[in-house]
Amino acid sequence: MGPHSDDRHDTDSRPIGRFGGSGSGSDADRAVSPVIGAILMFALALALLALLQTTAIPALNENLEFQHNDRVRGDLGEVDGAVDRVAASGNGETVAIGAGFRYPPRLFFVNPPPASGTVRTTDAGTVAIDNAAAAGETGDYWNGTPRTFETRALEYVPDYNEYGGAPTTVVEPWVRYDRFDERAVTRSEQDLVDGRRLDLVALEGERSVSRADDVSIDVDPTSAPARTVTVSDRGEPITLTLPSRLSEDEWRDLLAAELDPAGDSDDDRYVTSVDCRQAPPEPCGQVTLTLEEGATYELRLGAVSVGDGGSDGTAAYLTDLEGDETAIPESGRQRLVVEARDRFDNPVSGVAVTGSVDGDGTVRPVEPVTDAEGRATFVYEAPADVDGTRDIEATLQFGDGAERTATFDIRVMDRDGDGATSSVAPGATITDVVANTGGNDRYDVTLNATDVNGDLAGAVFELRDPDTGTVIDRVERGLRGDADTASARLTARGNDRRRSYRIVATVTDGAGNVASDERIVSG
Repeated sequence: MGPHSDDRHDTDSRPIGRFGGSGSGSDADRAVSPVIGAILMFALALALLALLQTTAIPALNENLEFQHNDRVRGDLGEVDGAVDRVAASGNGETVAIGAGFRYPPRLFFVNPPPASGTVRTTDAGTVAIDNAAAAGETGDYWNGTPRTFETRALEYVPDYNEYGGAPTTVVEPWVRYDRFDERAVTRSEQDLVDGRRLDLVALEGERSVSRADDVSIDVDPTSAPARTVTVSDRGEPITLTLPSRLSEDEWRDLLAAELDPAGDSDDDRYVTSVDCRQAPPEPCGQVTLTLEEGATYELRLGAVSVGDGGSDGTAAYLTDLEGDETAIPESGRQRLVVEARDRFDNPVSGVAVTGSVDGDGTVRPVEPVTDAEGRATFVYEAPADVDGTRDIEATLQFGDGAERTATFDIRVMDRDGDGATSSVAPGATITDVVANTGGNDRYDVTLNATDVNGDLAGAVFELRDPDTGTVIDRVERGLRGDADTASARLTARGNDRRRSYRIVATVTDGAGNVASDERIVSG
């Protein structure tokens, strides 16, 4: 065998790789493992993101929607307060409602579209006040017959993506509440009845807007600032009937501090019954409050608009402010002032008033068209000479009907001795009463006095209990001549305070003749 016979044994015996190359199988496995791990980690991350997208993100959004709904309820509370302020002041306000909601951006996650909300007025319902009567010329309108007007409510209806149980928040003119599917939760106290004070402010106008952003509500006065009229019943109890979607039980809870089913006149509760058109637990639809008989009530009405189509402020009646039941000498003059008011008892400008007289003398216009305060002014001019005392009646009016007419009884005195005058009583007219019912009940009273004989002597001001006539406070003032003015402050303190008072002003002349005037005021 030759020296190279073993060359075949010298070939390379290293293993050949799987793919025809050389290398170790364990090295290739180690190279593939990180890739597989990365893929698995990525898949796990995607699964986690998907899980968060379907569970955590909706829960977070629901919580944000809940918080937003709480803020919107606060905005509706601002609207409720603005309605009261505008009715009291006559100055409009604008309130923003955050109707919609936009979700915060989230990296790697998808948010639903912005949630929108609807702010809308409801259909109009009728408010009726029955058996309420006032004194004087105002009594031609408030004469016990039903007086009605329409009102609406303002609603916020959310449309959230996650918060499915969100309530509809409702602002009625007298209470604010959240309405759920089967119940309602009140969010404010009722401000309809407070003792003998009755407040009814109508919401007028139509509005409906859906938006994912803020909605501005313009609260504008249509009958304001609200005035107060003193009313009482005429043998039948006063009733207030109004639309409401609260149930009878909910109204009884709201009025718990005002309910007095027994009609006890010694407490400060005057609602004797609450009745609904629909029995609980259904919403009332229409609720009727019956008030205690024999009491006087301070009725305050007004109207504000929260949309298009508010009332036009048409004058409903005319009432006298100055000049009735007065006495003037022959050749004298007497100012006659009237006020045109709408159905909410608030002044109306631009009303043309005419004047006439039944008897001697003339009625001359000074400002025959009502001003911003709803007032028109005329002057009655007595004849230069009368034979004895004459009683005349001056009339101011617009349109037809007793409620649109104000009459003035004026006595014209004979000053030149043609008739006996020594037995003629002087004239007494309370022209103003300014109340301050803080810690004590105080009333600043102004009196005009006249006397044909020119011998006015004095005036007595008294604050009396309206039922018993008991004198609570008394002030005397001196008077002189044939016409004079006096004023006094009457005060009730501590246990002498009453729910109402009768103010009596008495004028005496030198011959001992007397005349008086009186007012009923609230405590």
